[in-house]
Formats: sequence, C-alpha cells, structure tokens
Amino acid sequence: MAAISAYLEKAYLDWCLGGAAATQPTNRWAGLAVGTPTSVSGSEMGTATGYSRLTALFGAAASPAGSASITAAMTFGPFSSAGSAIGVHLWDGSPVGSSNMLWYGTLQTARTFIAGDTLIFSAGALTCTLT
Repeated sequence: MAAISAYLEKAYLDWCLGGAAATQPTNRWAGLAVGTPTSVSGSEMGTATGYSRLTALFGAAASPAGSASITAAMTFGPFSSAGSAIGVHLWDGSPVGSSNMLWYGTLQTARTFIAGDTLIFSAGALTCTLT
C-alpha cells in the first residue's frame, strides 16, 4: 500500500514540519474495500457480510527501503454471505464507518467470496511504503 490518505498527509506534514501537534494512533486496524479506495474514501465493506476490521501489527520500518510490513497474519471472515473485496486500508480505529483512514491500496487480485470463505493476509504480505 503506497497511498496515503488525505488525513495522514496532513498529520505527517504537521508532525514533520512542526505546524501542529499530531497524535500517533495507539492501534492500526485493517479493513477491506468493495470499491477502489481513494485518499478521501475507503469504500469500506459493510458489516452485513460478517466483516469487521482487524488489528494490524507492523514491524519497524526498513531503511533505506522506506517500507514496513505486517508481522502477524490477518484472517478476515469467515464471511456470512457472498461479497467481493477490491482493496485494503488501514484505520486508526476499529468500528466500521468511523475513525480516520491512514493508508489505502488495491489488492493485486480482487477477491470474490461466498458464505464461509476467509481472506488471509500472511505475515509480510501487507506492506506500506513511502515511495
């Protein structure tokens, strides 16, 4: 995921350049997008499919690569009904439909699922970059 949300762009600039205080999120939550996410819209999947956000644990950033990856697998589902996922995003809160989107991107391959399916991101499979 190389795309930074409008919210995180402002927070980073405020923190880096000293324009205002920026608060570091205490947790990061991963979510799924049913449409292509943008810097201002996550197009987040609704809870009707049994979906909920998951805690995303990241290791220290790699240097000089400018990237950080998840350190633990994340399993979405099992889903309670059919649906699809096109993208993924990170949030600073867990409730669907609330909190601030931090990062976003599209999946290499969109996923269509039926009731009972899961979508797994293995450790290292989700990476945020500044390039």
